[in-house]
Amino acid sequence: MTRIHVVLFFLLCGLGLNAQTAVVEGLLVDKQTNLPLAFATLQVKDSDQGTVADSSGYFRLELEPGLYNLTGSYTGYQSLIKYEIQLGSAKPLFLKFELEPVAADLQQVTIAAEAYKSTTESPLSLHKVGVYELERLPGATLDVSKYVKTLPGVSPRVSFGYNMIVRGGASNENRFFLDGIEIPAITHFNVQGTSGGPNGLLNVRMLQSAELHTGAFPSNRGNALSSVLEVHQREGRKDKFGGNFTLGATDWGFMLEGPMGKKSSYMFSARESFSQHMLKALGVPVLPTYSDVQYKQVFRFNPRNELIITGIGSYDKYELNLDAEASESLLYNVGYIPEGKQFLYAGGAVFKHYNENSYWTFVLSRNYFNNQAEKYLGNTYDAEDLVLDYHSVETETKMRAEHKVFWENGELDYGLSMEYDQISTDNFSLYTNPQGQVEEINYANAYNFLRYAGHLSYAHHLLDDKLDLFIGLRMDANTLGTQMMNPLDQLSPRLAVSYAFANDWSVNASAGIYYQLPPYSLLSYEVENELVNHSNLEYMRSKQLGLGIEHQTRNGYQFRLEGFYKDYDQYPFLLNDSISLANANANYVLIGNQPAAANSEGQAYGIEFQVKQKFRKSLFWSVSYSWVVSQFEDKEGALVSSSWDNRHFGTIAIGKTFKKNWQIGLRWSASGGNPYTPYDIALSSQRDIWNVNQRGLPDYNRLNQASLPWFHQLDFRVDKQFNFKKWSLALFLDIQNVYRSPISLLPYLTVERDENLNPVVDPNDSDRFLVKEISSDTGRLIPAIGVMVDW
Repeated sequence: MTRIHVVLFFLLCGLGLNAQTAVVEGLLVDKQTNLPLAFATLQVKDSDQGTVADSSGYFRLELEPGLYNLTGSYTGYQSLIKYEIQLGSAKPLFLKFELEPVAADLQQVTIAAEAYKSTTESPLSLHKVGVYELERLPGATLDVSKYVKTLPGVSPRVSFGYNMIVRGGASNENRFFLDGIEIPAITHFNVQGTSGGPNGLLNVRMLQSAELHTGAFPSNRGNALSSVLEVHQREGRKDKFGGNFTLGATDWGFMLEGPMGKKSSYMFSARESFSQHMLKALGVPVLPTYSDVQYKQVFRFNPRNELIITGIGSYDKYELNLDAEASESLLYNVGYIPEGKQFLYAGGAVFKHYNENSYWTFVLSRNYFNNQAEKYLGNTYDAEDLVLDYHSVETETKMRAEHKVFWENGELDYGLSMEYDQISTDNFSLYTNPQGQVEEINYANAYNFLRYAGHLSYAHHLLDDKLDLFIGLRMDANTLGTQMMNPLDQLSPRLAVSYAFANDWSVNASAGIYYQLPPYSLLSYEVENELVNHSNLEYMRSKQLGLGIEHQTRNGYQFRLEGFYKDYDQYPFLLNDSISLANANANYVLIGNQPAAANSEGQAYGIEFQVKQKFRKSLFWSVSYSWVVSQFEDKEGALVSSSWDNRHFGTIAIGKTFKKNWQIGLRWSASGGNPYTPYDIALSSQRDIWNVNQRGLPDYNRLNQASLPWFHQLDFRVDKQFNFKKWSLALFLDIQNVYRSPISLLPYLTVERDENLNPVVDPNDSDRFLVKEISSDTGRLIPAIGVMVDW
């Protein structure tokens, strides 16, 4: 199969082409007022090519198709470098350079690299990524979620599912924003109460950049304990109608874009999966089908007022491959995995109004997540064999107003937000408690509540902008329970300091207390018509410290070393399983389906190291390593390794461009093995228990006492772009796990089977089946060809 992919790729690359011209255009504006910088300059870095903007700040520059670093400059402002700007012949690329004014008495010209530029409130624990990296990283195959897992502090591999684990925190502790609008997920097939999935939800061809905060969270972003991901979309083309077609590793799709009147532009994309057909032929037990749409429209009424309307939607369905050839592994997986579907959308509007020394931001948005799943014993689809029938709907309507004010040496930011949440759950399921009793869970409920929050922060710049000080305050509350109604109980102070010394070196520190509401799947649990967790739980809390040192140069080089500490309390403790929510593994549908108390504590601490070189002299590369310890209390109150405590992980990535728009890239990732809880063989082998669960049950008396082996994987990618007069063609060949590394996941505990594949009864105990563990290693080589056509 791999040889066919390689031959096909190079046959396609044999196409001929003629030299063409690419265009980059855009605006150079004041970041604080959004007013144009008349006659500002745009320069191609390390080149004599450039142009001067007109009186409205508009620039246009013709170049050969290729990869460039561009610098925007203006007297009295900090110059800004945008790295790795890919230009093609199919359409002009629109860029907006937002330059910051510098102090009047500052003697030297300052230059900022957009890719490494931090903020006063987040001087460390902030990672910025451009669209070129998102599109071209080996192994990521146009998926934002896969790229994020290569960043420092983010685990590249977990033992179960596709959870996004940042700095040792649980998967439910991450928040996502698209152009300032909160979205519930960035992947398809999300397990309710967690974050992460096998396929990306966002179309990378519509994106411009992304920022991941792994600590020192902005005061206007709440309800997160481990990370905040800000994704920024580009603007649609303004000259004429156009579009593109993309054939990726698992889906195909198209995008349309163009002007809508003189002051507006739009983008629309739609994608649909095809991988389910390949997976069916390969005998994979679960067949995922997904589709998604994405939209953005920008209205620039004048330099003082702009409006963004954006939204995403997806439909996911997963079915069992019951026609595949039977094997121990397949029978195990189709025996317990349910079938289901999900529907998700998020949309809203962001309006910005600029004044002389400030700007207002108003946001109105709505999220919707519909999750359904069902399971029949033996997959008979007979009513008497039903063991799971789950349906949940989560709807959030949000409003936010913020005002940012600038002085010569300071910035003030304040705002208010309100959210109306509507939650409904219909749950029938069978649960086996640690005592070996099978309980029937059967309830239906619906509730709604208000959330309200406010934030205030101030940043001050001293010593010719060498010393930055930040102080912030945030308060969150809701009407869900009396213990969460008072904003003073969720007082969230935040401090940060950054000092620049020597040549392009800085030392940075931050401290803060952060709060997050427990997952809806936990809050919706009901006993005898009472939502017991509403009164039992509180906001989860994490006290965090960070300290780091950073060095960066004007040539795109960055070195950073950071240490962090996170202290958790008021975390949900699951009363039936006697474990912290942070240690709970999901069952493909939801997590936390039982009563809980807000008395679990934990900690995570570690060190992160990264060296990175942006595109320079045809090369770009990065090396990162993280050492992270993650521990939560067991039922005895002792701190033990969490399910995400893999300690060591890192990534090495390198890319090189060649003439005629060729590029090759390599990425090697590795991580320590995740801890996991061994199976309770005595309980799992009981025939009555096995017939209900069809899988091994964990022995929480030995919480996370076993561990998987190390994970390591090499990915390779080659790209080629062709530029024609009115269209362009980009091809890529991506090969994951080049040397077929055995990638270990949780082992399966399954039953012995006879020649008819029926479970074998223990000859020494007729109440039990004979059971055994089998490997679930997935060391396959995965090739993919991608095609991207722009016109």
